[in-house]
Amino acid sequence: MGCTASKLDGEDTVRRYKTRRRLMKEAVYARHSLAAAQADYCRSLRLTGSALSSFAAGEPLSVSYQTPAVFLHHPPPSQPSPTNSIPPPPPPPQPPVISASSSRRRRQQQHQQRPKLPHILSDSSPSSSPVSERSNFYPRAYQNSTYSATPSHASSVWNWENFYPPSPPDSEFFDKKAQEEMLKQRETEHASKMKKNSVVDEEETEREEVQCGSWDVQDHYSTTSSSSEEEEDDNMESVSEVGTKVRASKRHNQQASPMPREYADDKADDATTFSGSYRGGGGDVAVRHRDLKEIADAIKEYFDKAAAAGDQVSQMLELGRAQLDGSFRQLKKTVIHSSSILSNLSSTWTSKPPLAVKYRLDTTALDQPNSLKSLCSTLDRLLAWEKKLYEEIKAREGVKIEHEKKLSQLQSQEYKGEDAAKLDKTKASINRLQSLIIVTSEAVTTTSTAIIRLRDTDLVPQLVELCHGFMYMWKAMHQFHETQNSIVQQVKGLIDRSGKGESTSELHRQATRDLESAVSSWHSSFSHLIEFQRDFIRSVHAWFKLTILNKDPTDAYSFCEEWKLALDRVPDTVASEAIKSFINVVHVISTKQGDEHKVKKRTETASKELEKKASSLRSLERKYYQSYSMVGVGLPESGPDSQHVLDARDPLREKKTELAGCQRRVEEEMVKHSKEVEVTRAMTLNNLQTGLPGVFQALTSFSGLFVESLETVCTRSHSIK
Repeated sequence: MGCTASKLDGEDTVRRYKTRRRLMKEAVYARHSLAAAQADYCRSLRLTGSALSSFAAGEPLSVSYQTPAVFLHHPPPSQPSPTNSIPPPPPPPQPPVISASSSRRRRQQQHQQRPKLPHILSDSSPSSSPVSERSNFYPRAYQNSTYSATPSHASSVWNWENFYPPSPPDSEFFDKKAQEEMLKQRETEHASKMKKNSVVDEEETEREEVQCGSWDVQDHYSTTSSSSEEEEDDNMESVSEVGTKVRASKRHNQQASPMPREYADDKADDATTFSGSYRGGGGDVAVRHRDLKEIADAIKEYFDKAAAAGDQVSQMLELGRAQLDGSFRQLKKTVIHSSSILSNLSSTWTSKPPLAVKYRLDTTALDQPNSLKSLCSTLDRLLAWEKKLYEEIKAREGVKIEHEKKLSQLQSQEYKGEDAAKLDKTKASINRLQSLIIVTSEAVTTTSTAIIRLRDTDLVPQLVELCHGFMYMWKAMHQFHETQNSIVQQVKGLIDRSGKGESTSELHRQATRDLESAVSSWHSSFSHLIEFQRDFIRSVHAWFKLTILNKDPTDAYSFCEEWKLALDRVPDTVASEAIKSFINVVHVISTKQGDEHKVKKRTETASKELEKKASSLRSLERKYYQSYSMVGVGLPESGPDSQHVLDARDPLREKKTELAGCQRRVEEEMVKHSKEVEVTRAMTLNNLQTGLPGVFQALTSFSGLFVESLETVCTRSHSIK
């Protein structure tokens, strides 16, 4: 038996199918590792962006005013228009916009001056005017704001005279008429003043339409009134005003110069994320940030976008919840309750707990055309088929070897002239083995056909989809890394404006360590992503090659071979070394911060020792001299001229000398600490300026070359039939 097994292992056919099984097993493991590396890479991008932003928050580095703005050549599709590129700040209690504040004060005066009218005469009556008249009233109210600021007595009297004839006039009627004429005269004067002020208000509104447009609506909706109809009128008036402002601002922005006021004046925009941005020729957007924190925040934003670009590939590689649910649809679930009622999975659950749950396989749901299939499930099925095929090949080859032995035995028996009974027995064994050869050969053919069908119908389209997914992912990442590379060029203009440097806090030291850890994770996940992708494609390519029966390569095999060559040629070492060098940069900064912390600890220890000795000396002085004024001073009659002189026999002289030496050590440690702080600041600034741009430059080059290679592979996939 052992000789037969060793002979089977030596057969070329068995060895070939054993290699196929091994390669498919490696492909399954490589797919699992690739999915984990893809998820880790997307996660590390987000962590690196967050860690970089937290680190930059503790560095008081500002961008010099002489630093030129950077041009973002490839803004993402979701980037806002240049007029709205600066996000509006949160609404403060009183924004510094003249038009916005004056308009709100006028609205507050309108609420205070508007009296409570009777039901029939007020404009809140539903029967006072039709809906069409009310809709036509609001534009006129905005054009002449004085009518909205005064009681609507004219319209109410008109409605009263037409629909409700008044009683004979009395003295009060004429008094009201006189008051109405005076009010009309005041309204005319007020309207002329408002027309003069409206020009200034419109200019201020157009210039600050992003900031004050939403404030007007929010402030207006936050006001209260005693009448629900007045609130409705005010809301409609506010919406009309905001719409008019937006339309006016659009016309103003179309005629304005390409550089708005927000970019020209950096100090007037403290609440914005960017110090300024404007759109130049050819769709380029010029951006200049104020400090390292804003640069890091912008880089973090594109790190998050790059991570989001890889989520779709992660879904292709992972066995998601949808695939798990689809797999469990192939099982029929029977729940046995206490009432012995059988209910399927879709039945309504009862309040009683089940006594037993049984599953059985629904074979009709295995090969449904609309069932969800993933790359993971396809590889698992192929591995199961390969294991089955290997066992069938071994069985067939074993039967063939046994058949050859029986043929040799029959030939020997015939040569020796043995009796017919033995010959018939040997011939019967040969016939049985021939039948087994036919059966095992048919089993091998059936399994091989199933593998080829699964390869062509499921695996190849999924590989093509995965290749296109990687191509689109790296194309998006290339755009985002290119934008990051443009943004990060501003670190070359960083300067330290903090004046006297403060000691590095423990929180900032932790942020530096977190940044080093995040970049290290980024480096390892990047290396694993490329490495496991190579391993996966190499295993699939080698397995694919062994599944081809004829010598002519198919289009699918050519596609896999092109993908393998593209991964072998991709220059990932340069990008990996760039990320690794940035790890060293952050490590040097962290080490220098640690040295600074050690000096700070020595300074604090020396200061505590000085305070302790000074307190001890003061206690001794109070004990020996009863006061501080007689320390080291002799008695009046001790000198020839009866003058106060220092006592050379002062018992605390040694203590004072020791205290003075301790004070000198504290001063020296403080000077050393100040120098360490300056060195740390200078080294941090220099390392960031030299190390940070190189990372994104290398990533931009790598992603660009990788996209070109994958585009060639995807072009080859179009020829697959």
